Amino acid sequence: MSFTCAIVTPSDAVLDTPATYASFEAWDGQQGVSSGASAFLTRLGTGVVSVQAADGARRVFVLDGGFAQMDGARLTLLTERAMEGSGIDLASAERELSQANAKVMESGARPATLDERASMERAQRLARAKITAAQLARG
Repeated sequence: MSFTCAIVTPSDAVLDTPATYASFEAWDGQQGVSSGASAFLTRLGTGVVSVQAADGARRVFVLDGGFAQMDGARLTLLTERAMEGSGIDLASAERELSQANAKVMESGARPATLDERASMERAQRLARAKITAAQLARG
């Protein structure tokens, strides 16, 4: 059995495919969905989405926040930004993580505000997710 998995941004329908399983980063941790899942609405975190398509192919994306809704046999992931793992340059993602980590280390000399700290942690999460997605997409 399958369900439809859709990833939608304000400018594009990134994915709309029959799937047998999908996992994504919710605000409170990793969540997995298979056919017959109960209805839910949850906030997305920044992280990797893995979709096992009904044809056997696996698609990997990075989502940067948004909402996930399961309604009947349809999972919709609404996000501001989605990047397909196969299109992410691993070396660039690793540089992003190094830069984000350096910024955190630099901030150790002075206390960061809560907003600054949240921004730095988000940059680290996004860079880590890009690295993971790029690696998964390449097998």
